[in-house]
Amino acid sequence: MKKRVVGAALFGTGLFLLVVAVALAFVVTPLASKMPFDLEPPVTNLDAPNATFVQARMEGGEPTIGVQQATLRASTGIQPDVGAAAELPDSLVNKTVVWNVFQNIKRTDNGEVINATESRIALDRKSGAAANWSGQCYTDQEDEPCRGGNINYRGQLYAFPFGTEKKTYQYYDSTLHTALPINYEGTETVNGLEAYRFRQVVPEQQATMDEELKGVLLGVFAPGSTSGTVQYNAARTLWVEPVTGSIIDYQEEQHRVLVSNTGVRTTLLDAVFRYTPQTRQTVVDKAGDGRSTLLLLGRWIPIGLTVLALLLLAFGYLLTRGAVRAGAPVAAVPTQPATGPDRTAVPQT
Repeated sequence: MKKRVVGAALFGTGLFLLVVAVALAFVVTPLASKMPFDLEPPVTNLDAPNATFVQARMEGGEPTIGVQQATLRASTGIQPDVGAAAELPDSLVNKTVVWNVFQNIKRTDNGEVINATESRIALDRKSGAAANWSGQCYTDQEDEPCRGGNINYRGQLYAFPFGTEKKTYQYYDSTLHTALPINYEGTETVNGLEAYRFRQVVPEQQATMDEELKGVLLGVFAPGSTSGTVQYNAARTLWVEPVTGSIIDYQEEQHRVLVSNTGVRTTLLDAVFRYTPQTRQTVVDKAGDGRSTLLLLGRWIPIGLTVLALLLLAFGYLLTRGAVRAGAPVAAVPTQPATGPDRTAVPQT
């Protein structure tokens, strides 16, 4: 009797652990594989050594515009807006985070700001892609607020999907204001963490520029010209930790040239930006922590619980079966029957 009770308890525990393993793998882990509403990513810095760029600055009390050369640093800071996320349309609420993004580019030699922008974007918590939201905005003017609806973000920007695949995604180009294909190229290790390498090549093409600003630049660099175009090309390489979708390393080559109708070509930007070593290590550490947690919840604990559950189920079954056999009636052994004209054989009990 005692063995049957113990066996049944072990069998029941095994069933329970099996249910827990399935729940962790198929319920808890998918729920955990989403961006938290209050997630605040670390500030990222990218350096572009020996960059060529156009800078407007004050010299002798007068504004001047000229081509400069120095190391540039592009910094990006992100602030989550939990309140705005809670007020999204029904189709987006609980599925989307809202981020306020602040970016600037400075010279590292004197700290002068070359460019500063502010944007507001909604991202899908699972895929990391930009959500279709009328509140998206962008501004690069200090005196101009970020007005919702003046830009249409699409594709991946700051993160890739949880469970990133080895395939082509759409990645947003901020100069062309559109999402373009970015292709998987291989798997590499970044600071000890496995990453998928993606690359996007943007062939040379005409880019838009504020007409007033373009007129000023033409007047400075191509006097006498009446019109011109901005030719743009770029190439981006991203290293993505596939479990969390975190971008753990980033390199961007940008080239912009002002071409006047008189044939004068002026380089507006020629730079190769890449994560600084400190930024790379910071994002690798955070991505590694997230990866370990998700793998623990979604793989290693379920596997361990499943193995233990199967052992308990087998042991409980064998113990219960053995107890049943031990408590069953023992079959009688017949003796040599007595014989006679009026007698029958009676088994001994």
